Formats: sequence, C-alpha cells, structure tokens
Amino acid sequence: MKRPTYQKKTDRIIHPQASADDIKCDIALAAFTRASEQMDKKWGIGVLVGLTGPETLARWGKAMAGLYAAEDEKDAGKVAGWAEVCVRGLAMMDAEATAAGHQPADPMIWEYEFDGITYGIIEDGRQWQAAYRKRKGLVICTMREVAIALSYHNAMVRQVKESFNGAEVTAIRKPVNDSIDDDLGELFE
Repeated sequence: MKRPTYQKKTDRIIHPQASADDIKCDIALAAFTRASEQMDKKWGIGVLVGLTGPETLARWGKAMAGLYAAEDEKDAGKVAGWAEVCVRGLAMMDAEATAAGHQPADPMIWEYEFDGITYGIIEDGRQWQAAYRKRKGLVICTMREVAIALSYHNAMVRQVKESFNGAEVTAIRKPVNDSIDDDLGELFE
C-alpha cells in the first residue's frame, strides 16, 4: 500500500475530477509528505522504521492506520489530525534512531567510467537520494540493476563468465561472420 502523499489536487488541470473533500484531504497531507521525504533523504527510503524499537513501531502503525482510514473516509479534519500525529511520529523515530547511534544514509559508491560516462554503483537502492547528493553527475545504478542488465541484456557475457572462471570481458563486438560452424556453439546453449 502506497503511503498517503500530497498530490496538488488543487490543480484542476492535473486533477479535474477532484472534489472539495479530495482537495481538503490532499492539502492536509502536505506537511506529512514533506516530513516523510526529509526522513527518506536522511535515512534512505523506508529505512527509518527499521531503526526503531517495537513500542515505537506499534505507535507508528496505529498512526498510519488512522491516517489511511481518515483518507479512505475523505474526512479532511481526521486526515489533518492523523497527519500531524504522523509528523510527530517521524520526529520521534528520527530522535530514537539517532540516540541509538544509527547513522544517516551515506552509501558506498563504486565508480567506473566507460565511454565517457561515469557510473556509480550502490548496494542498496533505498539510498539513491544520498548517493546523488554525495556524487552529483553520476549515473547511479544499484547492484541489482547491474545484475539484471548483465543477465537479461547480455546472456553471452553471463555464459562466458560461467564457462571460463576468471575471464574478464574487455569489449563486446558483433561477430564478423555469424555462419562460422565450430564446436564452441555447444558451450553457449
């Protein structure tokens, strides 16, 4: 379930069907959205809840459930009330995580330049915002994205790596003659 977010429903071009209640509820979410984005930037997307204790998490769950219910009811007063509770909850979780010695997102970035483009590879995709702040101008990829690209887009590279331990791919070129009939084809089937 996606977290309730301010969507600028006052804009009639983007949200022409928004009712008065939709707009009031949306505006009530603005401060919560801003606080949530600040915590995601500081700790990584969705990381903060994992840095707090069970009592705090139970209170956070209750607050979020209240916010979801109020939004479903389209009750702007309740949305505003629960959004305020959630903003306080984010501040409390932030203070708790800091007091416990947790450090804000500071991802390790492996950089490599290829064909004039500098790529930055990070382990945890939830830390992309911190990676961009740390190293502007990089094309940031996660380790998962690299694995997907290698696996899906270039099966030949994967097959070479599986067949020849320690092999290093230095270039990928199209074959000059695709009609070569040799016994190596069995290795790649």
